[in-house]
Amino acid sequence: MEETGKEISGQTLDVSAAAAEVSAAGVECDACEGRKRKAGQTCLECLASCCVPHLDLHNNRLHGGKRHKPVEATEKLQEITCPKHGKLLEVFCRTDQQCICYLCITNAHRTHDVISTEVVVAEKKIQLDKMQKRTSERIQTWEKAEEDLRHAIKTFKKSAEEAELKSDRLFTELICCMEKMQKVVKDLILAQKDAVVKEAEELVGKVQENIGALMGRDAELQNLKQLSQQHNHIQFLQSQSAYSISPLMKVIRPPALSVHPNCSFEPTTDAVSELIKKLNLFYQWSFITISERVKNTGIVSSPLPRTRQELLKYATKLTVDPDSVHDKIHLSEDDAVLTAVRESEIYFFHTKRFEKRQQALCKEGLRGSPRYWEVNCGNGGTWVSIGVSYKGIRRSGEHAPLFGRCKNSWALRKYGFSYYFWHDNKETSIKSSSLSPKIGVYLDHNAGVLAFYTVSKYTSLLYKVQTTFTEPVYAGFGLSGIGSQIQLCDLDSED
Repeated sequence: MEETGKEISGQTLDVSAAAAEVSAAGVECDACEGRKRKAGQTCLECLASCCVPHLDLHNNRLHGGKRHKPVEATEKLQEITCPKHGKLLEVFCRTDQQCICYLCITNAHRTHDVISTEVVVAEKKIQLDKMQKRTSERIQTWEKAEEDLRHAIKTFKKSAEEAELKSDRLFTELICCMEKMQKVVKDLILAQKDAVVKEAEELVGKVQENIGALMGRDAELQNLKQLSQQHNHIQFLQSQSAYSISPLMKVIRPPALSVHPNCSFEPTTDAVSELIKKLNLFYQWSFITISERVKNTGIVSSPLPRTRQELLKYATKLTVDPDSVHDKIHLSEDDAVLTAVRESEIYFFHTKRFEKRQQALCKEGLRGSPRYWEVNCGNGGTWVSIGVSYKGIRRSGEHAPLFGRCKNSWALRKYGFSYYFWHDNKETSIKSSSLSPKIGVYLDHNAGVLAFYTVSKYTSLLYKVQTTFTEPVYAGFGLSGIGSQIQLCDLDSED
């Protein structure tokens, strides 16, 4: 009779039942004989896997109740044991970046930096948690960026549809307005034609009446002339017509009418042609503005230049407009250096000249592609300002503003090594540790970006403003205090 069970230290094990518990992918018990049970845990000290009954025997009887280091059953014991000594890999060698056993420390890794694997794992877990946190934060940042982009795309598409409909409506209104004007001009021409022709035709009728009357009188005069030639004086004098010659000459006189030298509507058509020319010119300029604004409308803006090499790609040469310089500012002969002085300079009067504030503008109107320029700021005076302004900024009178103190100008004001940004009479303090006297200005008119940099060995962004420019801007400079100075840098002369 075949034995169906085995006794292990007083316990009877059903081998057939145990065999049924072991799955194809499971770990077998190293202590079972014959058919193997499924191992529940692996002892890292004995390097053996045991089922539940043999694990109890392993803990209670073989080792006197002392628990070793059990882990979930694994068949990859060769991966966690030292191939040279057969011991558990419990030490990490930082020098060689590998796991070793304690016996390896006394041999090949004697002078190396070693540490317990538990400590290394704890450190790695902390690093892993930090990396996972940073990764999670970056994922959230990118997800937020994706959400913002999708929302921007949706908004952009909706805005484009609304702009298309509104443009169609406005152009339809413009066409209707032009058609109405066309009809009005046409009606004016027809009405004038009818009135003038009617008046002229009435005069023609009167002229014809006078001509008929004169022709009748002429026939009578011919008869009288014949009587006068027949030497019959009595009959001639007794004729009634002879007595009406004087009254006839007094009543019927030559007409005082004259035909107008410009009796055509050519001046009218000339005026319409002039209107069309002006409209076409206006349309062309308007289309340029519309086209630029369409091109400037976008979802993602270009990144701001970071290095001076990137900025110098957009270098532009500027020239101070002498007609705009305040009379308390001395302008150098090359029109590149502005210095605040005590005595007024002798300048000719010009409507572009700043009369109230010690300021000046450059000649060049800036728009379109990005531009970049640099200035050196002197150490004298109280402060200097560097910025941009629309051409129409007020230049005289009590209310003439400083750059940045109105809606149509933007300016960086520099007090020594302290900086403030001004626009629409609002001040923003700027923190900077730079001691460089050189300031760089980057302008992207299309994108509505104005940025200020400190320029030295390293270029550092001071302040950036995002706005919308509705017309060309001009570089401008302001000085306060005798001796304050600004020098335009010649970027073309640099290598």
